[in-house]
Amino acid sequence: MTPLRARQERFCRWFVELANGAAAARAAGYAPKGSKVAGYRLLRHPRIAARIAEIETETARLHSRSSEVLVGKLENVYRRAVVDHQFHAAARAVDLQARIRGFTAPRALSADTDADTEAETWPGARPANGARRFRVPPRGDLRRGRRAGSDPCGS
Repeated sequence: MTPLRARQERFCRWFVELANGAAAARAAGYAPKGSKVAGYRLLRHPRIAARIAEIETETARLHSRSSEVLVGKLENVYRRAVVDHQFHAAARAVDLQARIRGFTAPRALSADTDADTEAETWPGARPANGARRFRVPPRGDLRRGRRAGSDPCGS
């Protein structure tokens, strides 16, 4: 595998630090106007994603964070979330624990596969094309601040 370019390597290191693609792209030297697009494009690149994973692993090893310590911290998050009725956070903590222990693989960053898997997992969730099941009724003429058919003079 060929090594990454210097700016791509800087992006990887900044992404691990900032956890934001646009900010990491700006810090790595990409144009500020196109930093969102550059960050998105770089994160989808397989070699860059692999390098980010390497840096995260290296950082975790250097900071002596074993997987059991991380799972223990997530267990505390899970328990607190259940007590506070934050069930989405509790489910996220369980998902992360499973990933750390290797029960599930990380999901890809593809919008197409997420829509397909969501429809397969929850059959009644959404039609295959992503459209809504129902149509929102019109609320009148909102540009003028009144409903359709109302008298503009108030009489």
